[in-house]
Amino acid sequence: MAKPKPTLFEVRKSAPFNGKEWRVIGYVDGKRKQYWFSTKKEAKKDADDRNQERTAYGSKINLDADARFEAAKAANLLKPYGKTILDAVQFYLEYLDKQTTSITASELCVRVLSEFERRLAAGEIRKKHYTSMLETVRKFRGHFAERQIKLIDGTEVKAWLATLPLAVKTRKRHYGYVKNMFGLAQEWNLIAGDPFERTNNFKDPRKGHKVEILTPEEMKKFLGALHKDWLPFFAINAFTGLRREEISRLDWSEVKLDRNLIDLPMEKSKNGKRKLTEVPKNLLAILTLFVKSEGRVMPEKKLQLAMESAVEKAGIVWKQNCLRHSFCSYAVATHGLEWTADQADHSISILRKDYREKVTKEDADRYWAILPA
Repeated sequence: MAKPKPTLFEVRKSAPFNGKEWRVIGYVDGKRKQYWFSTKKEAKKDADDRNQERTAYGSKINLDADARFEAAKAANLLKPYGKTILDAVQFYLEYLDKQTTSITASELCVRVLSEFERRLAAGEIRKKHYTSMLETVRKFRGHFAERQIKLIDGTEVKAWLATLPLAVKTRKRHYGYVKNMFGLAQEWNLIAGDPFERTNNFKDPRKGHKVEILTPEEMKKFLGALHKDWLPFFAINAFTGLRREEISRLDWSEVKLDRNLIDLPMEKSKNGKRKLTEVPKNLLAILTLFVKSEGRVMPEKKLQLAMESAVEKAGIVWKQNCLRHSFCSYAVATHGLEWTADQADHSISILRKDYREKVTKEDADRYWAILPA
């Protein structure tokens, strides 16, 4: 329980400060004040003057009986917490100030989307970044709507996201985008500080989970069960270090089979750097059957449906991110850490920790010989 603040100024003897050892201590507008004096007599006179002034000021205030009763009751309610009526009034005034000087969540959403539309048009962000923010804005506006943004903090946002029927990874993404929104609000001087300063993002229990891969036999069954339109997309995912998001932006004009490589431009890669990815012999044989002069490698169809249908037809168990995990595991066994790190845009330390000695050299040889049945 907090100690109540003294209502009157007090005189105390303390260790000398600038040659003075007597001080007067009290509270003004809820803030602690102290004044130093050379003698006890000087300090006592100052304290008496301040206390008389405070008493005289209080006697000038005209309060009716009801107001005095409410003030006394309020003081008693605050006493266990070591707070005064003035503390309570100042706290409430701060709340009212935030409420009357703040814009609503809906208004913030309009400004944020306008800024992201500008960035998209200027080529500063990718379309996926814009659509992800759009999805978050819709959810955020649907819940907070006319709430004042100065009265919303990170704890409340996290509690709201925790109630949504979403995967942890999706919650983490929405949390990050809402935090981005309030970062812009702070940049635009719409809020004074960072409401997420004391809040952390959700923890994903899968982080650091065991890397799971497909065996050469499982991979062959999966590729063989795919609709032919999807075979190039998933084969590139299985036999190169490109990420699924990068392959979804890949154009056939960037697939250079005459040079056994895929030339991914910097604007399409995850890290903003151009990637030259080698095409192994088995993938070359697959892509040769489908190669075009131009056009998207990814079909204009639902990816999830295509994948689930093939998994069911192949009779295998799907694992999280297993195509990329498979590439890294079999590549390390065949080509070593440095080559795989370059091709997969991975750190050698991560490859050494998660993918080294994951598969045998014999399994890797069978993997790089896979051709769909």
